Amino acid sequence: MKKILLCILIFLFVLPCLFAKSGDVIYKGNKNKKQIALTFDDGPGKSTLKILKILEDENIKATFFLFGVAVDRHPNLVKEVYDHGHEIASHTYGHFNFYKYDKDDIEYRIKREITKNEKAIGKVIENYKPSLLRYPHGYTSDLSIQIAKDKGYKIINWTFGCDWELELTQDQMYKAYKKNIRNGTIFLMHDSWNNEKVVNFLPDLIKDIKEKGYEIVTVSELIEK
Repeated sequence: MKKILLCILIFLFVLPCLFAKSGDVIYKGNKNKKQIALTFDDGPGKSTLKILKILEDENIKATFFLFGVAVDRHPNLVKEVYDHGHEIASHTYGHFNFYKYDKDDIEYRIKREITKNEKAIGKVIENYKPSLLRYPHGYTSDLSIQIAKDKGYKIINWTFGCDWELELTQDQMYKAYKKNIRNGTIFLMHDSWNNEKVVNFLPDLIKDIKEKGYEIVTVSELIEK
């Protein structure tokens, strides 16, 4: 039963990536390079410092997709992420679910969410503007893709993630991530809540990645041609 659940989860969270338009939404890096990127969404938050300590101990850099409400709430944590040399990317301002938004002002709303987050991050890190954008819930549409391009962003989704599936045990979650170690993988995790399962298995996952001969890099490094 556990193996069946694991296979279903892997299928569900990898399948959407297969339908992303090539070049418009990036969900993995170069399949010919032994590189992997770790990404953390929805922060900064309650697990940020613990994750930063793990990354520092392992001497690796990750990409943090910050959203503006959390940036305004925890500016010191934003500085910690930046001062540790990690890549800061945008997750919009209010983590709004555009999949459920059906009003006529959606273009205005998307632009406002992006711009507000730019301003929030810029208040904390002077003259810093992210170049990578991940819409909440992995949202993509022709409109959102064009807006991101017009504002100078690359849209980054992910290859695999499941840490929000709280019914999974720590071991099931760890095995699911471990099974998806392959060239170009972009792992999605979260640092916004007390994500103890990830905090506990992350050192082992990093060790597994390294032992298999992979380099852990930021998303910008991963997608370099």
